[in-house]
Amino acid sequence: MKRLMFAFSPYATLILLLAAASGILIAGSRFARREEHLRIPADRKPLEAFAASMSRELTTLERLYEKHLRQLARDTAAIAPDEDAVWRKCDGIVGVTQWSLLHPPPDIGHDLHILIDTKPTGSSPEPTFHIDSSGLPRPQVLLSADDLLGDDAESWGWIDEPGKPLLFWQRVDRTSVVVESIDLASLRAVLNPWLANWAADSFGPLRVTGAPAVSLASADGLIASSSSAPGAAPDFLLPLHSRFGDWQLAAWDHVETRVHYDLPTLTISGVIAVMLALIGLVAFAQQRRMLALSTQRVTFVNRVSHELRTPLTNMLLNLDLAAESLDDPAPEPLRRLSLVREEATRLGHLIENVLTFSRSERKRLAHSPSACVPSSVIQAVVRQFEASFARRALTVRQSGDVSTPLLLDPGAFAQILSNLLSNVEKYVPGGIVDISSRIDSGALIVTVTDDGPGIAARDAGRIFKPFERLNTRVNEGSSGTGLGLTIARDLSTAAGGSLRLIPSHRGASFELRLPAPAAPNPRIVSAA
Repeated sequence: MKRLMFAFSPYATLILLLAAASGILIAGSRFARREEHLRIPADRKPLEAFAASMSRELTTLERLYEKHLRQLARDTAAIAPDEDAVWRKCDGIVGVTQWSLLHPPPDIGHDLHILIDTKPTGSSPEPTFHIDSSGLPRPQVLLSADDLLGDDAESWGWIDEPGKPLLFWQRVDRTSVVVESIDLASLRAVLNPWLANWAADSFGPLRVTGAPAVSLASADGLIASSSSAPGAAPDFLLPLHSRFGDWQLAAWDHVETRVHYDLPTLTISGVIAVMLALIGLVAFAQQRRMLALSTQRVTFVNRVSHELRTPLTNMLLNLDLAAESLDDPAPEPLRRLSLVREEATRLGHLIENVLTFSRSERKRLAHSPSACVPSSVIQAVVRQFEASFARRALTVRQSGDVSTPLLLDPGAFAQILSNLLSNVEKYVPGGIVDISSRIDSGALIVTVTDDGPGIAARDAGRIFKPFERLNTRVNEGSSGTGLGLTIARDLSTAAGGSLRLIPSHRGASFELRLPAPAAPNPRIVSAA
C-alpha cells in the first residue's frame, strides 16, 4: 500500500485530482447545457410587395417583347421572299430561332421557312397547316388554319402548348400568317442578368423585414440574393410565373439560439468537482506528511545500520582473537565461538541487505566494477556458509572454475551470491547445492541449484518482489526479511545483468548473468 501511495509524488497526486475535478465540472456543464432555437418570422408584406413589383416588371417586358415580335412580323412579310433581308431583321431580336410564312391549303406550296439561329436547339420544327407524309428532312408542327386565319380569329397570339415549341404568330393578310419560333433559354440568358440588376436595387427594402437572407432564383440557378443563403429550406417561398419562365422568391426567418443550463445536473457536477478538489488537497497534505515520515524512518534505519557495522566488525575481530588466545581449546568453547561468529556474520548480511535496499529505493544503487577473479569471490562466500551448511547437512558442489581476472563489481557479486546461498540455508533441509560458473560471450553465468522443494512456476515473478514470502516451504517458521532475492535482482540489474528462476528437475535453480569483460590489467585484482 505504501509503495502504491508513493508511486506518485504529492504534487502529481494533487494535479491529477484537480484535473479530474476540472474534467467533471466541464463535462457536467456540457451535459447541463440546453439550447433552444426560436424562429422569429420575417415581415411578409415587403416580400409580397417585391413579388408583385416583379410580376408587373415581367408583364411589362412580355408586352414589350410582343410589340417587337408583331412589328417584326409586319416588316418581314413586306420584304419576303428575300431570305437575307428577313434573316437580318429576325437576327436583331433575341430568342427568335425560326421565321415561317404560312398559307392555307391549297397554297401551302408557297410556304417559306427561314432558320435564324440553330445554337439553342440545333433544329427547330417547321410549323405548317398540312403535314406532308412524303417524308421531309425536318420535323413539322401542325397548326390550325381556322384558328389563325378564320373570320373569328385574333390577329396575333401565342402558341404555348405541351409538345410544341413556343410560337408567336401574326396574321399579315387574309391568306398568310407569320409564325416566329422562340427559344426560351436564349431569352432567359438575357433576361436573368437584367432581373439581377433590377433585384439588387429592389432588395433594399427587404432588409427591414428581419430576414437574414432573401434570394431570387430560376430554373437556371440563383439570380440575386441579399446575403449568403442558409443551407436549410426557406421559410417563405413565393413562385412567380411568366411566359418567359418561372422564378422563385425565397426568404429565411431569423433564428435566435438561447442557452440555459439544467440546475440539478450543474449542481451535482459542481459538488463532485469540489469534493474531488478537497480530496486532492487532503491527499496532498497527507502524502507529504507520510513522505516526510518515511524519509525520516529510512534515514534512521540507514544511520542505525551504519552504526551497527562498527561494533559488529569489532565483535568479529575479537571472536577471532578469542579463538586464537585459547591455549588448549576445548571442543565446546570453540563450537560456541563458531556459533557466535556465524550469527554475527548473518547479522552483517542483514545489515548489508538493509543498506542496499535503502539505496535501491532511493535510486542510488551504485555499480563499481574492478578487476577480480570470480572463483575467488565464490570460494570466499561459500566459506562464510560452511558451518551453517554443515549443521543442515548441505553439501556444496562447485563446477566450472573461472580463474580469469574479469571486470566485475566484486562486492555486488558477493552479495548476490550470499543472498542466494542464504535462501538455500533458510528453506532447504539438506542435500547437494550445485554452484556452476562459466563465461559465455563476455558474460559471467553462475547457476545455483539446490535439492529443496522447488518453486512453482506461478510464483517465479512473485519471489523477486520485496517483503514477499511463500508459505509453501518445508520450514514455514524460518526467519527472513523477504528482501534477499529482491536485492539480488536489483544488484544484477544495476550491473546490466539479470537474475531469474530457471526450470530444473530438482529443487530451485537460479541463473545469474553479469557482463564480465576481461580485465584490462589482470595484475591488479580486487579482493572478494
